[in-house]
Amino acid sequence: MISISQLSAVSGLWRIAGDDTVGYAIVRAGKSLLVDCPAGVADALITVGIPVPDVIIHTQVQAEHCCEWQGFPRVPVYVAESSREVALVSNEFIRDSKTVWPPDRGWDNRGEEKYGIGGCVTERAPKQPLNVKGVLISGDKFYWNGVELDVIALPGSGKRAIGFWWPSENLIFTGDLFHAGGYAVNLYDIERSYGIPTGYEQMAESLEKILTFSPKMCLPSTGPIITEVNTDIARLLPLLKDPCRVASLRSNEKWALTGFKPVRTIGTRWRENFPGVYQNCNFGNMILFIDGEGRGLAIDPDICVWDSWQGSVDAFHADLDLLEKEAGLKTIERALVTHYHGDHFQNAPELRKRYGTRIQAAGDVAAIITAPYNFSYPCMVNWYGFPFDKMAVDDVLTYNHAENWHETTIFTPIHTPGHCNAHTGYAITWNGKRIFCSGDAVQYGAGPISANMPLIYNDTAWPARSLAVTLKRIIEFNPEYVLGGHSHAFQDPDGSILRDMLTVQLQAEENLRQLITDGNTMRSMTPPGYDELRFEN
Repeated sequence: MISISQLSAVSGLWRIAGDDTVGYAIVRAGKSLLVDCPAGVADALITVGIPVPDVIIHTQVQAEHCCEWQGFPRVPVYVAESSREVALVSNEFIRDSKTVWPPDRGWDNRGEEKYGIGGCVTERAPKQPLNVKGVLISGDKFYWNGVELDVIALPGSGKRAIGFWWPSENLIFTGDLFHAGGYAVNLYDIERSYGIPTGYEQMAESLEKILTFSPKMCLPSTGPIITEVNTDIARLLPLLKDPCRVASLRSNEKWALTGFKPVRTIGTRWRENFPGVYQNCNFGNMILFIDGEGRGLAIDPDICVWDSWQGSVDAFHADLDLLEKEAGLKTIERALVTHYHGDHFQNAPELRKRYGTRIQAAGDVAAIITAPYNFSYPCMVNWYGFPFDKMAVDDVLTYNHAENWHETTIFTPIHTPGHCNAHTGYAITWNGKRIFCSGDAVQYGAGPISANMPLIYNDTAWPARSLAVTLKRIIEFNPEYVLGGHSHAFQDPDGSILRDMLTVQLQAEENLRQLITDGNTMRSMTPPGYDELRFEN
């Protein structure tokens, strides 16, 4: 449903509000210019006598703001220079959206790519290509029928976002930079990379830039007109500069990868945490339980040796040779996978070849690693550049259903969101010890406990899919030891470490909620289309 209203403060300026987004029409001498284009605009303009636009300009190229293909497919369109290929849905855009992790395995940018994160495309191209006739560059001026607009870079909600300063009217078209009242429009469009708040920092810088213009109002592309510009920005700025705003607990402690003294180390990549339980100590992910008969139960078979493929395979087999010699390993019967990221089961096919190992995963994890192209998540196996882009699962496990392994070990798959929604932890009873293998949901050894940014495109929307859910489930199991992803491990006999983690996480969730108009972080952390990808566990 479209509603159109004329702004009394500016002659010939109309606000066009759709169900979710807003556009603006400037009318001069029987002609019109459109700034952003919600769905259904064409029919709505006719009802109030606004002429078909001569030209359309965009603050941001996102599907919901770029619906002119419905009613104005031939009208010339201008977009930010860096958004041109997105607006055209060009072969170049499609090519650059299909990525793999570079051979150097660099991680300094935490997965940030041109159009997404770790192989996941986060830019929502128009449903049909736009009629792009030119580009807009920050610092340039755009002239139309006596109207002069200054193009200004306003990254924040999207790294390519721009705005238009209309000096004669003392107002700025701000796109989705911020929402009236001093809020973010959503959180998923602020995410740039894997857990680094780059987008929040960019948004803060853009808001500070807005203040230098001293506009009487800002015209956003989502929500009502912003008339209390200084007040709203003053509210939002400090929230962006420290989104979680939680003081670290245990800040007087020294950081360590492992919070207890292991029995011994074996070679350069393994430690024996306690008798019969071995874990990578090179930031790899594999954990191996070896019983008195030399039979092995593995968690996340990937030692994360980032060499050539053959070099990685050779290193893995050399490690197995060493474990056979030093730890009495004879076979690995089962390998349990915690989640779909490729660095957690790279070596699983080699276990199949060497020992006939059965690869096992819970239903949601199994669905993704067997058919990754059906999903839009980052860092799946097809992104890693391995010689395989999916993997068969021999046995699908059921959450909360205990499994016996040779009557000496019991393991129970537990749904553990927080790092990603399709994620499994394993509650294991081993030789009288309660051990929780947490995958990447919990990565801690010793030292300060602080809150992490949500990994939105991993589908970790707070609160239903947050780390708090996982921590409560681990606390219920009451483990003596937690063995995490990437070589992390800690002992927690009284549960105080897990409770501190939960305290910090809950405070972060409450604080981040203040960024959103309705406090609904679940909505604000759900990118369009992600509801269709979700599993209910």
